[in-house]
Amino acid sequence: MVRKVLSIAMFLIGVLCMSAQMPQLTPLPVNPKVKHGVLPNGMSYYIMHNEMPKERANFYIAQKVGSTLEEESQLGLAHFLEHMAFNGTTNYPGKNLLNYLQGKGIRFGADINAYTAFDETVYNINNVPTTDKPLVDSVLLALHDWSGEILLEEAEIDAERGVIQEEWRQRNNAQFRMLMSILPEIYKEYQYQQSPIGKMEVVMNFKPEVLRAYYKKWYRPDQQGIVIVGDIDADEMEKKVIDLFSKIPMPENAAERKYPTVSDNDEPIYVSFTDPELPQPRTTITFKSEKIPFEMRNTVEMYMQSSLLQSLISSLINNRLEEFSHDPSCTYAGAGVYFGDFYVSKTKDSFNIVVIPKKGTQAAVDEVMRIVTRACKTGFTESEYDRVKEEALSRMEKIYNERDKTDNDAFGNELCRLFIDNEPAPGIEKELEIWKMMLPMIPLQAINQVIQQILTPNNMVVVTTEPQKEGFEVVSEDVMIKTVKDAMNAEYEAYVDETITDPLIANLPTPGKIVSVEENNILGFKTYTLSNGVKVVVKSTDFAGDEILMDAYREGGKRCFAESQAANLALIGVAYEKSKKGPFDAKTLTKYLSGKQVSLGLGVNTYTDMLEGSSTVKDLKTLMELIYTSFTNISTDQSAYDVSLESLRLAFANDNNNPQKIFFGEVSKTRYGNNPMMNRITTETLDKANYPEMVDMIHQLLSNAGDYTFIFVGNIDETTFKPLMEQYLATLPAAAPRKAKVITEIKTQRGDVINDFKQPMGTPSTWVYDLYGDSNVPYNMENSVLVSMMGDILDNIYTETLREEEGGTYGASVNATINPNNGEWNLIYFFQTNKDQQDALIKRAQDEYMKLLKDGADPVQFNKVKEAMIKQVEINMEKNSYWMNGIFSYLRGYDDLTKEKATIEGITLDKLNSFMKTVYNGKNRIQVIMEGVQAE
Repeated sequence: MVRKVLSIAMFLIGVLCMSAQMPQLTPLPVNPKVKHGVLPNGMSYYIMHNEMPKERANFYIAQKVGSTLEEESQLGLAHFLEHMAFNGTTNYPGKNLLNYLQGKGIRFGADINAYTAFDETVYNINNVPTTDKPLVDSVLLALHDWSGEILLEEAEIDAERGVIQEEWRQRNNAQFRMLMSILPEIYKEYQYQQSPIGKMEVVMNFKPEVLRAYYKKWYRPDQQGIVIVGDIDADEMEKKVIDLFSKIPMPENAAERKYPTVSDNDEPIYVSFTDPELPQPRTTITFKSEKIPFEMRNTVEMYMQSSLLQSLISSLINNRLEEFSHDPSCTYAGAGVYFGDFYVSKTKDSFNIVVIPKKGTQAAVDEVMRIVTRACKTGFTESEYDRVKEEALSRMEKIYNERDKTDNDAFGNELCRLFIDNEPAPGIEKELEIWKMMLPMIPLQAINQVIQQILTPNNMVVVTTEPQKEGFEVVSEDVMIKTVKDAMNAEYEAYVDETITDPLIANLPTPGKIVSVEENNILGFKTYTLSNGVKVVVKSTDFAGDEILMDAYREGGKRCFAESQAANLALIGVAYEKSKKGPFDAKTLTKYLSGKQVSLGLGVNTYTDMLEGSSTVKDLKTLMELIYTSFTNISTDQSAYDVSLESLRLAFANDNNNPQKIFFGEVSKTRYGNNPMMNRITTETLDKANYPEMVDMIHQLLSNAGDYTFIFVGNIDETTFKPLMEQYLATLPAAAPRKAKVITEIKTQRGDVINDFKQPMGTPSTWVYDLYGDSNVPYNMENSVLVSMMGDILDNIYTETLREEEGGTYGASVNATINPNNGEWNLIYFFQTNKDQQDALIKRAQDEYMKLLKDGADPVQFNKVKEAMIKQVEINMEKNSYWMNGIFSYLRGYDDLTKEKATIEGITLDKLNSFMKTVYNGKNRIQVIMEGVQAE
C-alpha cells in the first residue's frame, strides 16, 4: 500500500495522496543553535553549545553502517568492528585510549561506549571536561581514528572473540531467541533475519583480513557524522573539526550504500513462538506501510505526520484501551498501539497493536482489535480529542520550559538521529510553535478521516509469543487470522465518552498558617513549621526549568511490621494506586489528571514510609491536592484492585522458569536469610496479600501528617508556594510524631554462606554473585567514599582481567557501599560466564579482590577512580534528584552533601590502601552460583 501523507493542506481541504505529483514540501530548518555542514570528503558535522552540565561535552561519531551491509559469510563483523575500536588505533595503540580517558575521570561503559544496530553504528565519549583543552583535542583525535585508523591487529582480534561470545551468551535469553525465530518468518531479506551480534561460527573463525576489508569498504567519510554537544565554543570547535576531519580521504569508486527494501505481503503473515522462559504471552498485530523517503523526512509536513498526527492518534487509541482495561470483564492485562519502523528495518513503517492477554490469547486479541477497529471506523469524540490535545501540549510545554536545562545526551541523540535518519531536529522553540499553530487548525473530522486508513487487509503481520507450558496449545493460524479479520470487518456503534467536571476536593478547610521559618545556609533550604506542627523543607533550584520533586517521609519502614505483613507491604503501592482518591476511582482520576504532568505514589521501604511525587510548575497545585486527599480521603475500590491483581498474576506467573528472576530471588533469600520482607514478589505473594487490610494500613500510615517531613526541591516560587502550604499541608490531620518501633530485624547474614545450584536454561550460562561485608566501619562521608573507591577500582580490575585477559565474561559489575541505617558495608560483584571457564573466573575474581586488599591499588588505578568520582559529583550537583536524596539523608542525620567533593579530593592513595588492609576480616562472604544446564 502507499502511505497517505498529511500536509497542512490536508488539514484544511482533505487528504493529499503521495504520488508523482507530490507538492513542494517545506524544509524544516535545523535548530539554529547547531552549527552544521558537510566537508569536501562527504563527512557531516553538527556542533551545539549547551551548558547542561556545565564544563562538559559529549562527542559522537555516527556511522550509517550496520549489520545489513554484511554478506552472509560476514554476519557479526559490524558488531565485532565496534569492539575493536577500543583495542587499538593509529594514535592510541592497545588500551592507550581507554587508559588515557579513564585517567581523566571518563568512565568506560558509562561515558565511553558504542552500539551496533542493523543500519547504524554510533560511538560516544561523554562527559568530557571542556576546561581541559588537550583532553578535548585528544577526544577529537580518537573520533578521527575511529573513522578510518582502527589497527585491527590479529592478537587483539583473537582476544576479543571470547568476549563477544560471552556477550552473545548473556543476550541469548527467551526474548532474543524469540526475535531470532520470528525475523526469518516476517522478512524475506536475509539482512534482517539475524541479530547484529551475528553468528558465533563466523565470530570465532573469520580471518583478520576479512574484517579489515569490511572496515575499509564501509567506514568512510560520506557515511560518517561528527556530533559534538556541550559547554564549548561552537565556532572554535567547528574550525577544529574542519581542520582535522577534512584530511580523511574519501576512497575512489566507493561501494554504493543501499538499504534493503522490505517486501510487501498480500496475505497475512502469522508467526507463533513458544519458550519456557518467556515471561508472559504477547501478540502484536502489525500493518506495514511505505516509509517516507529519506530526503522528505526533514520537512514541516512530514514532521506534522510523524511527530504530531501519529502522536495524537496513538494517544487517542491508547486512552480508549486504558479506559476499557478497568472493566472487570476485560480479557487483556495490557494493550497499546504505536507507529514506528517495521520491527528492525528502516525502510518500512508500521502501525502496531500490542496485546498481553490475561488468560486466553484469542479472546484478548478479539477484544483489543474490536476496540481499535471501532475507534478507526467510528472515530473519536470532541471531549476525548480535547484531553489528548491538552496532554500533548502540556508535554511539549514542559520540554520547552526545560530547553535551557536539557542535557547533552538528549541533544546528542537527537542530532545523531538527524544525521542517520534525517529525523527533524528544529529545536523545541520551533516544535512548540508548530504544535500551537496547528493543533487548533486540525479538526476532529480530519483525525477521524485519517484513522480510517490505518487498518488494511494487506501487509498484515501477526506475531504471537507465549510461555511454553505443559498442556499448552498455540492458537492456530486460521483461528488467529479469522479473529483479527472478523473484528476488522464488524460494524460498530459510536463511542460515548464520560467527561469529568467534579473537583478532587469538594470543600476545602480554612487555611492554616506558617508559624516559623528556619534557614539552612549550608545546603540552601528553608524549613517551614506550619500551624498543625507539620514541617516542610523547601529548596528552590534552577537545575530544571519545569520540575518539582516531593518526598514526604517518616521513620519506620518494613522493620516496623510483623513478618506476617510481608505480602501486604510488597503490594501496598499497588493498593494505594488503585484505591479511590476523593470522588475518583483510578479510571476517572486518569481523566481528571489529563493534561497535567503530575504523579504521586506511596511506598514502604526498609527504614522509611514515603510518599513520592513530582509535578511541573503549573501543576504544583494539583500535586498538593493529591497529597491532601491521600491523607484525608482514601477509600477502597475492590474491583479496581482485583483487575490490577489479574495483570500482576500474569506478570509473575512464569517467573519460576525465568533464570534472571530465579537467580536474583535466590540472592535475596540467601542474603537476608529467607526473610519474607526482602523476598521477590511471586504469585504466592499475590495470594497472601489482603486488599482491605492494605487500605487499613494506608489509613494508619497517613493518619498523622505530623509523623512526616515534607521535602520539595525544584523550580519553586516560594511566594506562590506559601499559600499552597497553608491550604493543603497546614490543614492536614496532625499530632505529635510517633516513635518508630522495630518489630522485625532486616539484615544481611553473616559468616560464610554458599548457595550453589543448577538451573535448566535454553542457553546455559553460569551466574555468579559474591558479597563481602561487615559492620566494622562507622558510617561517615570519608568511609563512604573509601568503600565506593574500593568497589570502583575492583570494577576496573575485572574489566582488565575477567573480560580482557580471560575473555570469559562480557563484563563484571561491582558495587560497594555503606548503609547508614545499620552501619553495614558491603562489596558485591556479579558476572556471567560459561561452564568451561566458571571455576577459573570464580577463583580469579576472588583472588583479584584479595590481592587488592592486601597489596593495595596502584597510582594509575587510584587516579582513574578518583577523577571519575569528582567529575560525577560535579555533574550530579546540577540535578534536583541529587539534592532531594542528599537533603533526605541530611535530615535523617547522614550528611552526604556538604563535604562530598572535598572529601573525595582529600583521599590519598596511602589512606585508601591503609583502609583496604583492615576493612575485611575474611569472615563474612555470601556466594550464590547458578550453573545453567541445558533444558530438555
